[in-house]
Amino acid sequence: MTKLRMGVAGTGLFGERHLQTYSSYWRSDLSGIFDINLSRALEMKNKYGAKKVYNSLEEMLDDSEIDGISIATPDNLHRDIAVAAAKAGKHILIEKPLSTNLNEAKDIVDAVRDNNVFAMVDFHNRINPQFTILKDSIAGGEIGELKYMYFRLSNTLAVPMKMLSWSGNSSSLWFLGSHIVDLGRWLCQSEVKKISAVSRMGVLSSKGINCPDFYVATLEFENGTVGVFENSWILPTTQPTVKDFLVEILGDKGAFYVDGANNRTVQKYTADKYSFPDLFAVNSNPRCPSGFVFESIRYFVDAVLDTRQPLATVEDGFENTKILCGIEEAAKSGNSIQM
Repeated sequence: MTKLRMGVAGTGLFGERHLQTYSSYWRSDLSGIFDINLSRALEMKNKYGAKKVYNSLEEMLDDSEIDGISIATPDNLHRDIAVAAAKAGKHILIEKPLSTNLNEAKDIVDAVRDNNVFAMVDFHNRINPQFTILKDSIAGGEIGELKYMYFRLSNTLAVPMKMLSWSGNSSSLWFLGSHIVDLGRWLCQSEVKKISAVSRMGVLSSKGINCPDFYVATLEFENGTVGVFENSWILPTTQPTVKDFLVEILGDKGAFYVDGANNRTVQKYTADKYSFPDLFAVNSNPRCPSGFVFESIRYFVDAVLDTRQPLATVEDGFENTKILCGIEEAAKSGNSIQM
């Protein structure tokens, strides 16, 4: 196999990142697109030069000229596509979270194992230079034994109100918390044993979006590390960036701090506003879009072709879903959850 022939299911916010990558990377072909919005699929076909648009998922999975599938549908609509793709023998790149339901997450894991296909969950912060540096620092013992971690990843109201048409079927926990919980588990190299959490409703529900405004969770890991994880979808839209991303890692010999949104590497001031352009995905070169979001998708292509390990396995995705479900349960019940 000289090129990986990819189909993409879902052409929304992150689906377009997959289309950009497969159409531009020399080791992949954008072979097909499926989206329930046919006009959107045709628009993306013309924009990125896909070979085909399919009228159904089954039609795409039955195509022998498709080697793998990217699943970039809304958070709660991953299970059926992933299971069907595995049964069809297609390699799978699935956007995080693996699923918003633990039973559905297990179905995906079982289908991947039973059909022996390559599968990767797109936790792209595992290839984010800010965190690979941190990972190497921890592994090298530079800050000693981990004691405490703090993660804050939140969005302005623009994300649930304008960017995501399906925000009522997800939450800041699933959309954002999946990232930082994975980072905590990956950096800590330990499993969660106890969860405490709080959440509140009000701002979003008053705007017709039935999900909590924020979550704050405390996770205790088996190795003794404690982590606090904070997500919200109600930051004011006047903020210069659509996201707020801060990390603090404390060891017994040092500390590490990451500002993933407001580090002012690039600042832009126009006549009517200022902004800090986001460097996580830079689209200035359509022939080779840059940024770690695209790098993780290219990593998937290389991993399949070169028989590498995935950045994150479906088992990692299952553990992530298990923790997030525990946070939801703890927040609803007011009780700590033993894992």
